[in-house]
Amino acid sequence: CSKYMPSERFVCLTDLKLDCDTIPLTEDWDGWWSKIELFKLDAAVYLDLDTILVGDCTEMLEEARKHEFVIMRDVYRGKHSPMAMQSSFMCWSKSHKSIYLLFQQEKMRPEGDQEYIEYAMQGRPVTYWQDITDGVVSFKQDVLPNGLKDSDRVIIFHGRPRPWEQTKVAYETN
Repeated sequence: CSKYMPSERFVCLTDLKLDCDTIPLTEDWDGWWSKIELFKLDAAVYLDLDTILVGDCTEMLEEARKHEFVIMRDVYRGKHSPMAMQSSFMCWSKSHKSIYLLFQQEKMRPEGDQEYIEYAMQGRPVTYWQDITDGVVSFKQDVLPNGLKDSDRVIIFHGRPRPWEQTKVAYETN
């Protein structure tokens, strides 16, 4: 994937020992809640591991860096609520550590990390990938019914199938 994001350093947020650069998880938060630890970072470009890069992302990342926080609009809930967020692909250019700190103190847990990020970002500037680029697509909502387009850069997988369970889009596993 470095051919599509050549200037980026790839690091995995994990509690495992891997043969790549990692950022160790420090909290004992289950499942997707561990994603909240990302917000300890002052700036980041984040992609879920089940995301496929199919084109050069340089221009979209340059555009995203002009905004404080960029996230994908949820492909399902976003049809009825334009502020609905999907955390598969995020970018921020200034600290949002308060999201992490607030989560440490919160007793309430909404349905998932995406709803929590929506809650924590209320009143803050949020930009959606779909509003600044044509290159971010959903496998189920965009690629399956319409095929892969030349303008597609990032394919988001949410639920099934996972990238390794489908045969429509080729990808490298190393």
